[in-house]
Amino acid sequence: MEETTNSGLLALVIGALRDAAPNLLDQDYEMPDCALAYAPAGPKQRLLQKALESRGPDFILAMGQRLKITGFDPVLHAILRSPSPAVLLEKLQSFERFTHTSQRTMLVSSGGGYLQMQRISRTSRLPALGENLLLWGVLKALLEEIGCHGVEIALESARGDLAQIHWSSFIPIMRHDPPAILESRLRERLLVYGTNEKLPVAGKVIELICRDISRPWQMADIAGELGLSARSFQRRLREEGTSLTAIIRAIRVREACHLLSGSGLELTEIGYWCGYSDSPHFSREFRRSLGMRPSQYRATAA
Repeated sequence: MEETTNSGLLALVIGALRDAAPNLLDQDYEMPDCALAYAPAGPKQRLLQKALESRGPDFILAMGQRLKITGFDPVLHAILRSPSPAVLLEKLQSFERFTHTSQRTMLVSSGGGYLQMQRISRTSRLPALGENLLLWGVLKALLEEIGCHGVEIALESARGDLAQIHWSSFIPIMRHDPPAILESRLRERLLVYGTNEKLPVAGKVIELICRDISRPWQMADIAGELGLSARSFQRRLREEGTSLTAIIRAIRVREACHLLSGSGLELTEIGYWCGYSDSPHFSREFRRSLGMRPSQYRATAA
């Protein structure tokens, strides 16, 4: 199985080297257009190894800080729209699954002000030190962007695949979706897509999910937010003639329709933004609801 990475990380490495160490670029690399595209892992591995040998580990850790100067990017915005470090980690892991990257980030343990993380591989080759440093640097920057202060990284293995990330305090920085997207949600009722936001419990669920559509919501999360047990939550929705699955499907499809017809986002960006697990899941669920693929809908809506 060929190793793959997401093109967003490759673009991050290329951009950092162009700015600070252009002599390490052994060819004229083309910057990927979409962070969710697949890319072969080889170029990223080679560039990181050269940077590690030439500039050291701190240089690679600092590459993640480039995320802070990125303009509006739908994938980055979706990840940063996180109310806590735990939710941020969920979204980072969702991003890795969506892009089918060969390397994944796993939570080992967590507590007040820290995460212990491990990097694993879906292939026989384990992540190299440079690759792990890049990811920890990215996670550090993301945590700082959502409101963590005093973020420090402590490597716990020579290869850097095991690390603890600590922060001294956390003051949430909440991001809101662009006004055009917020307005589009108000224009079209979800009843068109099979659920009713005017129902008491369903309405609260819809309001909650719409604050963060890309989040991989679980029943326990939503029930807890509403002050209900999972069993009571299911029963209340059943009494209203609906279910969490139906509500999430309706919200995602409506959001996808608006973005397909009213934005220039790539199909993969829309899929991740709307909370689908990957592009095939997006296409399958969209077709199930509307009888056509997302690309066909975009063509007819143009």
